[in-house]
Amino acid sequence: MPLFQNTSIRRKQTLIMTLTSSVVLLLACAAFVAYDTVTFRRELVESVSVLAEAIGNNCAAAIDFNDPKTAQDTLAALHANGSIISACVYSRNGNVFASYQRDASPPFAFPAQRDDGQEFFGGQLHLFRPVKQQGVAVGTIFVASDLKDISSRLMRYMEIVGLVFLASLLVAFVLSSQLQRLVCDPILRLAQVARSVALEKNYSVRAAKQGDDELGQLVDGFNEMLAQIQARDTALQTARDNLERRVEERTRELESIHRQLLEASRRGGMAEIATNVLHNVGNVLNSVNISTGLVIEKLGKSRASSLARVVGLLQEHAHDLGEFVTNDARGKHIPALLAQLSEHLMADHAAIAGELDSLRRNVEHIKEIVAMQQNYATVGGVREMINVVTLVEDSMRINEGAFSRHNVEVIREFENVPPMNVEKHKILQILVNLMRNAKYACDESMRADKRLTVRVANGDGRVRISVTDNGVGIPPENLTRIFNHGFTTRAGGHGFGLHSGALAAKEMGGSLTVQSDGPGKGAAFTLELPCPTQENTHE
Repeated sequence: MPLFQNTSIRRKQTLIMTLTSSVVLLLACAAFVAYDTVTFRRELVESVSVLAEAIGNNCAAAIDFNDPKTAQDTLAALHANGSIISACVYSRNGNVFASYQRDASPPFAFPAQRDDGQEFFGGQLHLFRPVKQQGVAVGTIFVASDLKDISSRLMRYMEIVGLVFLASLLVAFVLSSQLQRLVCDPILRLAQVARSVALEKNYSVRAAKQGDDELGQLVDGFNEMLAQIQARDTALQTARDNLERRVEERTRELESIHRQLLEASRRGGMAEIATNVLHNVGNVLNSVNISTGLVIEKLGKSRASSLARVVGLLQEHAHDLGEFVTNDARGKHIPALLAQLSEHLMADHAAIAGELDSLRRNVEHIKEIVAMQQNYATVGGVREMINVVTLVEDSMRINEGAFSRHNVEVIREFENVPPMNVEKHKILQILVNLMRNAKYACDESMRADKRLTVRVANGDGRVRISVTDNGVGIPPENLTRIFNHGFTTRAGGHGFGLHSGALAAKEMGGSLTVQSDGPGKGAAFTLELPCPTQENTHE
């Protein structure tokens, strides 16, 4: 009912119990009055029948002797009964033989003679009984009685019912006001806790349990939900704090390593290769940023916010929470919703843990890249014996993360090459830059089958290391200036990687060349170096 929709649950329960008691009491009183009325009418019929038969039998002789006056005098005896309005005796032929009418009563129109029977008509009882003489019907007697005794009896009953109803209503109101606390108090306390959680976002509070009934089970479920949400919230907060702390620590470590690497590169003439390595570190840091963003996004989309809707429902129906949980379709789904919320929070926790593990692996990869470069960041100009295949593998390992993220397939075609006495940091700088450029070319081609082929060949006293891709290719007009300082075809490029690589190759007595069949047909860069033996170097 809209009138009581916003009334408190305490008043609603008091009203329900009071109205229920009142309706039941009224129905009981109505049934009692109806039963008494039917019984009284039956008794009235019986008493009038006895009176009619007695008067009728007294009039039988008068009918036989055709003595209307005697019959009239006999009917006059009905004057002793104040409820009899009129009466008459019918002869054998159905005519009125003698009649009686109560004083001060309006003229009565006697009905036609009928068989034995009675009926209630117009607030009166009309009764016909046969008049018998020695078992033979000699006529019929008719008696009409009013129902004033019934009316007065009903009035007394109505007065009694009214008094009983008022007294019962007062008792029911007092009892319901006291007994409704058994249901209302736990619900109101639960609603207060729900309101506190919704406003203060404090999941550590708990609702007090009053018993083991349905309300007690609801309180247990609500407290269990709060405990799970608090645990998930604490875990998420701890994970976020640990993530921020670890990112800050790794950032400080990277900054320190960066400074050390720049200093070592400056001392050893490794500024360019340090830039390349830092570029690769930046690629991995992009993955770190993505993982961090995913963690933050998952925290922002955590299903813990669903608690606000659950609490909102409980708060919205705080005044009729018992009815809402018991009968309302949405209220019945609250336990299932709590279970789903618990499952979603566990899934969020697992997803964040996975992202944190991915973040840890990326940070460890950065440390490996930096550690590898630190090994090469020695004093420039120093020649040493190297294994060419190992050096090529090191350059691919530095770009391994980029290849994996961009789905570039790497194919190795290595021949046996003798050890070489060269400046390995310069060769590493050239190879890292060539593989990075090949990765960009494959990525920009938008091909599904991105492929990079690295070949190591030996012949004519020279070692050839080629990096071939199936990327965007190079137009013929750009082949002649691809090694010029400042020239680049890639957005965001600097135009000094290939230039510095070509100069470094020339300084070592070799060359860096390019070959491409045109746009969309890929490109091949070849680093060719003399292959001096260890004995020639010592001469």
